[in-house]
Amino acid sequence: MELVVKGRRIGIRNIELADVPTFVKWWNDGKLMASVGFRKGLGVTETELEHRFAVEINDPDPERTSRRYVIVDLEDKYKPIGELAYGQLDLEQGKCLVGIKICELDYQGKGYGSEAMTVFINFLFDCFRLRKIEIDTLADNMRAYNLYRKLGFKETRIEKNFWTDPDGKSHDVIFMELDNPALGE
Repeated sequence: MELVVKGRRIGIRNIELADVPTFVKWWNDGKLMASVGFRKGLGVTETELEHRFAVEINDPDPERTSRRYVIVDLEDKYKPIGELAYGQLDLEQGKCLVGIKICELDYQGKGYGSEAMTVFINFLFDCFRLRKIEIDTLADNMRAYNLYRKLGFKETRIEKNFWTDPDGKSHDVIFMELDNPALGE
């Protein structure tokens, strides 16, 4: 299992088809997905994810506009504990959007998300020579908001009633960005 990048306790690797059952379990867990607005989970199937993952895995483009990764625990036989992704990669403007979820509940609130985001952000800045990284969160997801602030992300705007979840509840969304410190901006 080859790591894309590693930290002290975590590693980050590309997704594999063997990850599909784990992602189905995570994405269909309403308790886990409630913080991102899916109190009943996403309702994905293995077949659906196998297709999505295969398309990504089989795309050799190193500048693909989006890519998903698995966060693994280096101290526990590379056990998958969460996911990271970048999307909307725009090399011309030097930016992308990122997302993270520590999916194993026992690992939440213990610094794994902070470590994973720090390592991932540095990887993205270096790999793509980005000027900035953007992220967003539901306004009521204070755990995520506080993590992003701790990592240096600054609010750019709040959009009221920006997204309506599958249960019909409207959510305000906070948009944030982090400038590449190596560029001195």
